[in-house]
Amino acid sequence: MFKYQSVLLVDDDPIQIAVLKGYFNSLGTKTIHQAGDAASALALLQSKKDSVDLIVSDLQMPNMDGLEFLRHLKIAQYFGRLAIISGVKHDLLDHAGRLASMHNLNFIGKISKPMTKVKLDDLFLAKPADFVTTPSKIDKIISQDEFSAALAGGEILPFYQPKFDVKTGRIVGAEALARWYQPGIGFISPEVFIRFAEQNGRIEDLTFSLFDNVLRDTQRFIVHNRDQKIAVNLAAELIKNISLPDKLLDQMRFAEIEPENISFEVTESSILNLDVSTLEVLSRLRISGFDVAIDDFGTGSSNIKTLRDFPYSELKIDRDFIKDVLTNAFSAETVRTSIALAREMGMVVVAEGIEDQETLEYIRSKGIEHAQGYHLSKPLSADNYCAVLAYCAENFQHLNSKNAA
Repeated sequence: MFKYQSVLLVDDDPIQIAVLKGYFNSLGTKTIHQAGDAASALALLQSKKDSVDLIVSDLQMPNMDGLEFLRHLKIAQYFGRLAIISGVKHDLLDHAGRLASMHNLNFIGKISKPMTKVKLDDLFLAKPADFVTTPSKIDKIISQDEFSAALAGGEILPFYQPKFDVKTGRIVGAEALARWYQPGIGFISPEVFIRFAEQNGRIEDLTFSLFDNVLRDTQRFIVHNRDQKIAVNLAAELIKNISLPDKLLDQMRFAEIEPENISFEVTESSILNLDVSTLEVLSRLRISGFDVAIDDFGTGSSNIKTLRDFPYSELKIDRDFIKDVLTNAFSAETVRTSIALAREMGMVVVAEGIEDQETLEYIRSKGIEHAQGYHLSKPLSADNYCAVLAYCAENFQHLNSKNAA
């Protein structure tokens, strides 16, 4: 059973605090801090930040509500786990959880009051592997020199999550995902080093280093499947740079890779603003022959307007809607609407986060073209992805020769 070493309880109701203290005492928690409001919690956290590994917070509190508290936790760079327990309506509780995730907080779940032991056990007795990020990965402090050395030394490399044709089951490409393996330490959470790059002016260095590796790997991939299309993520601040298309094309000419083998993904939650530079960059990428996808569709603030304003060719439905599309009416309606919008604009649809066969069958029935997810394949190293492509090519050719005979 996983034990929290230090917990901070934030609630203005002394009875709720007493119940939670009793619960965590029963788990063997060594230190239990408490605060009756968010401001007190932040002051306490400032002195205890390195030791608090879980915050349990209400949403309805005096002076500073729980939603504002989430923003201040991000500013304070709190990297421990966070849970929300509140009596607000279920939809508001869901939105609070989404907001915590958007703040890149290590959000592990929510409970609607009244609390029960079953609810508490379901949330707090999950194994560490069930959480999004473990403390050993997210607590990493990165320096500029260390980050530069990692890029130069080839410690930060792309892993490839295959993208499948839903009808045929064939691999049509993959999304390149940055992974940092530091010898003697292990994998460092992408949340940590990508956030570092964004906050310290290194996102361009990271992107172009990753792109260099993607191009070298793609040279190997297309030997086995000429139609491979590898997707690379672009941060919003890069897309504002009008020299971006030329830089990307120069790298590709040097590597002798064609635009038809590369695509770019723009995360909707990064909230692109329609300005002359952004529109020019995305339009030039499309004119040059690249596909451009809007990633995590449905999580941002301007869904339909975003599709109208920018020249996207692919729409990726966010995993949060796909994972419970069979049980959540809102998610199902979001998926249906997304498909309809994409069809109207002539865009290919990709479903992210396929975790089981039932969900795969559902999206197949809706006519979605492509899919990604752990049910299909986890992200693979370049060598492993290349081996998968080679195996698929060999067996596909064997099957064709048998059919011809």
